[in-house]
Order: sequence, then C-alpha cells, then structure tokens
Amino acid sequence: MEAFKYFEQEGNNYNLKVQKGLLFTLAIGCVAAIVAILMYSTSKATFFYVALFAFIGIMCILRTTGAIIFNNQTREIQRKRFFFSAPVNYSFDDFDHFLISKQKSYFITIMVQAVMVMRKDNKTRHILLAQTLFTAKPLQKLSEEVSTIMGLPQH
Repeated sequence: MEAFKYFEQEGNNYNLKVQKGLLFTLAIGCVAAIVAILMYSTSKATFFYVALFAFIGIMCILRTTGAIIFNNQTREIQRKRFFFSAPVNYSFDDFDHFLISKQKSYFITIMVQAVMVMRKDNKTRHILLAQTLFTAKPLQKLSEEVSTIMGLPQH
C-alpha cells in the first residue's frame, strides 16, 4: 500500500484533501477587507464592495466542504462542489488530460492551478484539483499521485 501526500485512503476510495489553509486565509482576508471598507470608505459603492467581499468569503468557506473521491473499484471520480450540492460522477475513461495553468505577472508566477480535463457526453468538463501560489512543483506531484491512483502510465 502506497502512502499519498494529497489523498486519504479509505478502502478503495481515495479522498482528495481539501486546501483548508488557503481557503480560510482567503476568507479571513475578505473579512479584513470588509472591516477596512466599513471603517475607511466614504464611497457610495461601499455596500457593493462589502457584498462582493462577503460573497467571495462565503464561497471560500463553502469550498472547504467540497470533496473529490477517486474509487478504484468502480473506476469513478465523484465530485461534490459543496456539502449541499449533488455529486457528479465521472468514469476514469472520461479522463482526457491534466492541465497545470500558471498565471504570471511581470515574470513572477502568481497563481498555479491543477485541473483534470474530462470529456463526458461530448462536452469538456474541468475538475479543479488544487491551487498554489508561486510554484507548480506541488501540483506536479499531485498529478503524479492522481495518475498512480487511476492506473495511468507514468512518463
């Protein structure tokens, strides 16, 4: 049995660990922005900015309740965006490729995302696996772990 850094194994299920640290940090940043806006803003758009940051903060907190589960026995991926959303199932056969996307500003990597691209019912679907700041190396290791779990050939 292999030990994985980004997954928790429960029998044939591999649960992707949620990036709670990043998401809670963003939510706390939104709360700080709301407090600063309420204290220092004299603009008529104060309500709009507060509502925007509140929405982003709530979405970050809700995102921590999501789950992505890889089941080796049924060869399915179950994705649940939030605790109250309906799960969506993908077959391992729907997998097309991995995409690691870097966003740069003035030659500095700002945000990196690891995405699984799936083709289901002749439509392309993207499953966000994880995000990091400044470096893509952890996401490369995550994609290698997903490849191992799915039984894909290693390059």
